Amino acid sequence: MHEIINRMCDVVDRHATEPRFATPISGLRLFRMPTSVESMHLFYNPRVCIILRGSKKVDLAGAHFDADPATFLIVTVDLPVSSRVFAAPDDPFHIALTLDLDRGLLAELLQRQPSQTISSTSLAGLSAAPMTGELLGAFARLLDLLDHPEDLDVLSPLLLREIHHRMLRSASGALLAQFAVSGSHLWQIAKATSWIRANFREAVSIETLAELAGMSVTSFHRHFKAVTMMTPIEYRTQLRLQEARRMLLSEKPTAAVAGLAVGYDSQSQFSRDYKRAFGAPPATDVARLKNAG
Repeated sequence: MHEIINRMCDVVDRHATEPRFATPISGLRLFRMPTSVESMHLFYNPRVCIILRGSKKVDLAGAHFDADPATFLIVTVDLPVSSRVFAAPDDPFHIALTLDLDRGLLAELLQRQPSQTISSTSLAGLSAAPMTGELLGAFARLLDLLDHPEDLDVLSPLLLREIHHRMLRSASGALLAQFAVSGSHLWQIAKATSWIRANFREAVSIETLAELAGMSVTSFHRHFKAVTMMTPIEYRTQLRLQEARRMLLSEKPTAAVAGLAVGYDSQSQFSRDYKRAFGAPPATDVARLKNAG
């Protein structure tokens, strides 16, 4: 596996012309980044994250997930996370790739695997699993296509199919099965998270979200917490705060304007939530981030 990883890093070095690089292959992104000084507050969509050099620490509502070349991450629902990347001791860069999950392809593959059962227990929407030689090899062949663009249209669909098949066969297969099957608890919660993400500025009742998910209020609370590791209100708060932070960095409004723009009625509540999430009041946090580059 060591030789395969080195070959994949060479491909990323050649093609990643910026720290985050979108490739011509649908859903495939390359990352070539210096060591992170500050934790990055991000929003993960359903994806798989492969670390080629260095490591990554992801925090989700106080739970910690570590990834390195021996361990990959799978995300099956929209999640607000905190992430920090680390370079390897012998290299100044952290090198990784992500691939968006294809729900339709997974559902098709599941039909060919009758032995794969769908768990009735809600599984967390973020999971770490051991890397296998077969899965890594499939990703390596996908990356190799970047050097042969004339083969992309024919071969990339075949390799994406193999990758999804091998992930279903991995330790995260049960989670991916829940992600793929309509009507699973994870699928129901994903309907609610998608609505909250699109409407996070709006007030909404838990009853409305439960109805959207097709669950009773009690069942919705339980499964939402199991999948996202936070309550619906906590989830919405994270979305609001991440958007406010983005606004403060890029659009430069006052904290009061940013808080109001993301749905807060109380400036003092916005400041308290912001400090709790990012470790400092808005003005101090933004100044710190700008000084850190």
